[in-house]
Amino acid sequence: MRLRPRTIRTQLVTLLLVPLLSLAGLWTYSTYSSVRDGLALLQVADTYHYYGDPTDSLDLALQAERRAAVVYTASHGKKGAAELAALQNTTDERLAVLRSHAQREAQGAQLSGDQKEHLTLTLKGAADGLATLRDEVRDPAASWYHVLETYSSVIEPGFQLRESLAALQTGPLAREAIVVVGAVRARELLSQEDAMFAAALVNGTMSDLEYRAFTNLISGRQLLQQAYGSELPESAQERLEAFVNGKLGGALKSAELLTSSSGAQDAPSAIPETLWRQSVDDALDELDAVNVLASDDIGADARRTGIAVLMRTGTVSLAGLVLVALSIGVSLRLGRRLVRRLRLLRDEALELSGKRLPEVMRRLRAGEELDEEAVSRAAPALKLGADEIGQVGRAFTASQRAAVQAAVEQEKLRRGVSSVFTNLARRSQLLLHRQLTLLDAMQRRTQDPAELEDLFRLDHMTTRMRRHAEGLLILSGNSPGRAWRRPVRLAEVVRAAVGEVEEYPRVAVRRMPRISVTGAAVGDIVHLLAELIENAAAFSPPETKVVVRGEVVGGGYVVEIEDRGLGMSPERLADANNEVGEAAAGVELPETDRLGLFTVGRLAARQGVRVTLRRGDYGGVAAVVLVPSAILVEPENDEPETGEVTLRPRSVPDAAPSASAHSAPSAARAAGPATPGGMGVAVVSRPAQETREERNGMGLPKRVRQANLAPQLREDTVHDNAAETPSTGADRERSPDQARSTMAAFARGLARGRSAEAPRPTGEDGG
Repeated sequence: MRLRPRTIRTQLVTLLLVPLLSLAGLWTYSTYSSVRDGLALLQVADTYHYYGDPTDSLDLALQAERRAAVVYTASHGKKGAAELAALQNTTDERLAVLRSHAQREAQGAQLSGDQKEHLTLTLKGAADGLATLRDEVRDPAASWYHVLETYSSVIEPGFQLRESLAALQTGPLAREAIVVVGAVRARELLSQEDAMFAAALVNGTMSDLEYRAFTNLISGRQLLQQAYGSELPESAQERLEAFVNGKLGGALKSAELLTSSSGAQDAPSAIPETLWRQSVDDALDELDAVNVLASDDIGADARRTGIAVLMRTGTVSLAGLVLVALSIGVSLRLGRRLVRRLRLLRDEALELSGKRLPEVMRRLRAGEELDEEAVSRAAPALKLGADEIGQVGRAFTASQRAAVQAAVEQEKLRRGVSSVFTNLARRSQLLLHRQLTLLDAMQRRTQDPAELEDLFRLDHMTTRMRRHAEGLLILSGNSPGRAWRRPVRLAEVVRAAVGEVEEYPRVAVRRMPRISVTGAAVGDIVHLLAELIENAAAFSPPETKVVVRGEVVGGGYVVEIEDRGLGMSPERLADANNEVGEAAAGVELPETDRLGLFTVGRLAARQGVRVTLRRGDYGGVAAVVLVPSAILVEPENDEPETGEVTLRPRSVPDAAPSASAHSAPSAARAAGPATPGGMGVAVVSRPAQETREERNGMGLPKRVRQANLAPQLREDTVHDNAAETPSTGADRERSPDQARSTMAAFARGLARGRSAEAPRPTGEDGG
């Protein structure tokens, strides 16, 4: 997976972090290397003294034991037994000291892997090799020359240990350490010469092989002394020169010259044993002193050099640290500056999109005019410098002003289009009002049932056209124009909304309580309910009913409109509710040809009504309309609503019984009271407690002849049989509900007749 920085700040930090980390890494590595070398120089003297001095003591003891063992072997055990035993004890003691030093972990942690390996080999060679070698020395048949070579092999790991302890990477100290080890090897060769000559003195002669080895040792010692003597530290070099040029060096040189020039047979007798012994012992002691002095000088030089390296490293590292910190500080400052400017650019963009541009749109929709100065204040110039970010800021300022200017132009265009729509809608509304007035007059004059039926249908169609014209006004942001001065009963408001629906016979209005709507909100509530009822009727089967019911709740009054259609999916219901909510929030018109829910949202926002769509109890859709208490009032001298009501066409006065059963509700203009929608509706009251249906033996309802026909279409069997069967008082007896409905209808008709001759108002103030 490829990781990419998500922010400009992260990218800048990443961009600056790579070179800074590289610089910091180089500084860390150089500091570590220098400090490591300085500490190594400080530790080399201590480490050499801690492990090298016991090793030197062990080698001196081994050299002395080697000489005694060679004499003891050459004499077949006749000479030097006591001396050999004492020297072996000395060797064991010094080996124990070296072993105890090697077992201390604190100092051992300072050794490198190579140094630890050589220390282990030295201890193992001395411990294991000496046990076998000492057994061989006690063998009468052992060869003294083989014993000499074996002792030399036991001593050899000590030189490798010294080289590793004094090993440095580079520099003059590393060369001086190698020179000191070479000088120690020269002394070892002199010790081997002494052992071979001591064996020759016991035997009285040398073989040719032994003689060649003896002369080679003399030549090798002299070569090493000449090669490394001139490179020793100054004090050690001066002492070595004093030895070589002095009496001790001259005696040793004379002894070696006499023995190496006499031949194999005469070499043991070329020089007296006491002279050889004195010359060699003095030379060994002096060379050992030279080696110790050289080692001390090298340790002191290493300590001084280490301190100087550490001081120089500390100074350079401190300067490097200051430079790295300065680089980091400058980089971070530059990064913060860039981020701050970019954040300013981002904040300006967010403020434009989230605050200034919506404020401009709000002011434009409120009718304010914005000049160039207002546009400049809405999109101020960004001063971000003259670099690339400043250029981006200037370009963004230009785009801001272009966006604000485009918004101004768009609002002007929208306002113009809205004015055109408003003008067209107002004209259509005026013509429709005049057409309704004309239709009302024509309905009063005609007595022909067929013609009256057509007029009713035309009246209903005109009412629906008026609602659509009002919808155009609402979508344009204007008020429909219809208003009432006094409150109107909510039941009448619902019936008026039903009357503006094409399939009004399918709508069943349930019982409504005695409550009224303020006059200013009647028109919007009627239009809102009509849109929802029409949707319910349009998206449900034609043989089903649309039920409208309501009840009082804590926050107002709830009107529920439920259909028996196929319903909507949860996603579509959520989208529909969002559409209503967006319309209430003032969102622009959606790109769709179905604007009913959008109109509902606009009307609901104007009156504070809350509309929610949910799934109905019978699979359809239920629209729940919460009318707030702020637009509800208690009715005055109004009768309660009881039972279910369904809009039915009124019968034509003095008309034949064959009038159409599906006449439009506009007949109410001549025979019934006026509704808020501008049309009268006849109400067929049903008892609140419906009769129980008869059922057959299988539990299914029985079909009753003509039970579902309109009353005007049923066969009037009572009138057909009136001549044969006289009516009785029981037949003419009515229920209290029927009597009350009859009296109420009589009162309304009487009031309508008295006001028939009065001039009809032209405004929509409740008539």
